Amino acid sequence: MALKIILTGHGYSISKKGGLLVIARADGSRKEVSIGNVSMVLANLKGLSVSGEALRLMLRHGVPLILLSRDKPVGRIQPMMLKTHVRLRKEQVKAQEDARGSRIAQAITLGKMFNQIRVLKRVSKVRPISEQEMVDEKIQQIYSVYRDVLESGVDSRSWLISKEAEASRHYWEAIAKIVPEEVGFTGRRKKYEGPEDSLNLSLNYLYTLLMYHVWYAVELSGLDPFIGYLHEDSNRRPSLVMDLMEEFRQPIVDYPLIKFLLKHKTVEALDDEKRLTDSFRKELLQLFFDTLEKNVSFMNRTAPIKAHIRLQPIRLAKYLLNYTDRYVCFDVVV
Repeated sequence: MALKIILTGHGYSISKKGGLLVIARADGSRKEVSIGNVSMVLANLKGLSVSGEALRLMLRHGVPLILLSRDKPVGRIQPMMLKTHVRLRKEQVKAQEDARGSRIAQAITLGKMFNQIRVLKRVSKVRPISEQEMVDEKIQQIYSVYRDVLESGVDSRSWLISKEAEASRHYWEAIAKIVPEEVGFTGRRKKYEGPEDSLNLSLNYLYTLLMYHVWYAVELSGLDPFIGYLHEDSNRRPSLVMDLMEEFRQPIVDYPLIKFLLKHKTVEALDDEKRLTDSFRKELLQLFFDTLEKNVSFMNRTAPIKAHIRLQPIRLAKYLLNYTDRYVCFDVVV
């Protein structure tokens, strides 16, 4: 298995020695790793130095460098895409105005709701009877929204987004009752809402990591990351990446994280400034990348989840090019 080099501390330097990456710290410690054994490097920007020769070595071997700042991935250095698929890009734009775009948006909305239901069913199995009854009620509420989307025939983006938000509200209300009180989770809070509990901070951290993985997969497929079908197009936000992220949030982030918090109720996740500690970030990264390595069967193919992330944009491209008759969202929760 290829190594993922994760440098979450500060003051690292990365240089090259032949076919080796040399990882060193200010304290004099160093490690040499063959580039052929590395699949990615994730490093904190603070105090980081990377030689041009080391960058060239990574780019030549297709090893991406993901850069972090204040717990958040802020950039990714990877080989340039030297070609594109003109017909695919044209069909991607056309689909926004025909039935294909509406079908994709609806499939993504329904797929996310289905995954939310599956997560709630999984976590409720090991909870007290009183909690199971509450979760069952929330599942029925989500399913009611699901049926509404499935049967209504309405396909406008704004309406689908409102229904997605309605189902998510029921979902997070159930999660708030399931996770330990020590976590301090009372409802979903995005980064700009200033969350101070470990679950919301962890979700925001891991969703950003997931976004970069999906974004890379979209670019490899030849699709334009900024032309989507559910989320509104924006020059500042890759709407197609946000679309495809939806089907992976519950299987890759929510379910593993909730299981972890249920098992480790007293984990020390936050520092005095209500930020994730370095040690807890390392645990989150381990949890995230372990999940990506899990083999699952989907669309008649057994592969690691990370492979399915790369395959989903390709499957979407095949649908846009009329090679397949529908797009199917990822729905494996393990």
